Amino acid sequence: MPVYLDWNATAPLRPVARAAWLAAVEDAWGNPASVHRIGQAARACLDAALQRCAAALACAPEELVITSGGSEALATVLRAARGPVVASAIDHSAVLRNAAELRTVAVDEQGRIDAAAWTAALPGCAVACIQAANNEVGTLQDIAALAAAVRRLAPQALVLVDACQAVGRIPFAIRALDADAVAIAGHKLGAPKGVGLLWVRRGVRLPPLIQGGRQQADRRSGTEDAALAAALAAALAEAVAEQPREAERQAGLLGELWQRLHAELPQLRRLGGGLPNTLGLVHPGIDGRHWAMRLDLAGFAVSTGAACMAGRGEPSHVARALCRDEALARSFLRVSIGRTTTGDELLAFAEACAAAARALAALSRG
Repeated sequence: MPVYLDWNATAPLRPVARAAWLAAVEDAWGNPASVHRIGQAARACLDAALQRCAAALACAPEELVITSGGSEALATVLRAARGPVVASAIDHSAVLRNAAELRTVAVDEQGRIDAAAWTAALPGCAVACIQAANNEVGTLQDIAALAAAVRRLAPQALVLVDACQAVGRIPFAIRALDADAVAIAGHKLGAPKGVGLLWVRRGVRLPPLIQGGRQQADRRSGTEDAALAAALAAALAEAVAEQPREAERQAGLLGELWQRLHAELPQLRRLGGGLPNTLGLVHPGIDGRHWAMRLDLAGFAVSTGAACMAGRGEPSHVARALCRDEALARSFLRVSIGRTTTGDELLAFAEACAAAARALAALSRG
């Protein structure tokens, strides 16, 4: 079995999420909108799941909308925009591709949003999107400062926070944010794929992305899946509870890994940083796809950027923005770890990673 070091692409299903899903499939399989007791059992399960999610996120359950994942949550807000959307150059494609009119803001070499460019882009915008944590290099944005600039310069705009990689990895409480909407992806937390959350501040009205039976207070039509909601709630609660100790443990592991790799590969460069589980690497003279393939053959699963864009054969847009060098961007490799990753696994990975990099660099020199 390969050593899995691609947790930002997706996390393995948590046992608590599997148990919650199986129990709900057996006991809460009805339509939550039905008035008979089978339907009301599903409704009770769904309501309990929303209560549990709200407790983990420090918000009210009626502010939460169950979605199919982070992309849908983001699209719900962005497709409703009647005017320009402001986002950084390293935001997820679910942001950059769902904005009908996009104002892209530059970032520095660590992936932090340029404050002057942000403020210049805000006047007249409809939505300002802030990526709490970058999915490829782990950069954390200063949400408070960026949101404050929106309130000052574009008071009509909605502040949308993409928290898909942040929740469960850094301290995160919705009430502490000056946001209007927050998107969360369940499978990044160890819930099943196909479920996520959109938090919408009370008083903010968004037209539903999906029209139909007017479920979820007419915010997202479609019969709710109580089992998926229960699994999401279980995964979210456990991820938030273990976050402080896991963040410390994972940051320590990645710190040791970086030191070993840099000692072996002096030309290696780390991009971004901030998320305790994420390490973005570039190395001159290496093709990241070949690097990842060699590591896969050696028994280690890593990626060359966002999994959803990996098949396109293009360098990561995040690496491009940070490197400002096409050849170097093509060498990008993402290592992301999780709750089951061990120090022994990373020690073995460091040896394999350095060996693969040296071999590829030698090949490129002819």
